[in-house]
Amino acid sequence: MDNDVKKIIAILCAGIIVFVMIYGSYLPLRKAQGYINSLRQGETREFASAEELLEIFKNALAYPSPIGQEELVRNTANSMLGFVQRETRPEVIRAFVTFTDESYAPIIARNKGMSFGQDLYLLGIINEIAFLRTKDPSYLGAARKYFLLGSEMGPNRPQPLYGLLDVARIEGNVEAYRVIAERILALWPNDIDVKTEVDNLKKQLTGKK
Repeated sequence: MDNDVKKIIAILCAGIIVFVMIYGSYLPLRKAQGYINSLRQGETREFASAEELLEIFKNALAYPSPIGQEELVRNTANSMLGFVQRETRPEVIRAFVTFTDESYAPIIARNKGMSFGQDLYLLGIINEIAFLRTKDPSYLGAARKYFLLGSEMGPNRPQPLYGLLDVARIEGNVEAYRVIAERILALWPNDIDVKTEVDNLKKQLTGKK
């Protein structure tokens, strides 16, 4: 083989290796490091506003990387869940929920992913907690929507079913609660808590003590 050809091939191979190292390792690592830094700041710093806190997470999510975005969105949603659980101000909770919804929008639009069921559950539970904190019914409606989507994708997955059970309990929807609870018991008959609640519900409906 001609030496010039060999040199060209060697240069091309070296370029490919560098490309793979940058886009397959370096950029995902830098993106993950950015998220970790954001998380540390979120847990330790005092922020003047929710927008200031969210800005550091936005920067981490916006860092260019060919892989790792979906995992980072999921990790960020877990952080937002923690913030919502600790927060009491409705306007701050709304900022956290809105940011989570916007971050997840491209993933939800694809309607698939590596752990799409977990993504739907996270969105559902964040909205459920937001409702419990604010009593804004729009959050409960969103929670129901995400739990239903999760249940449709995995009818035998426990998380969306228990999420729907919570929603029915909060709404006081007796019939929906009964149907979901019986579905859960058909799958997991040893769930004593749900069985006890169903037995108590039946007693209330029949007037028996």
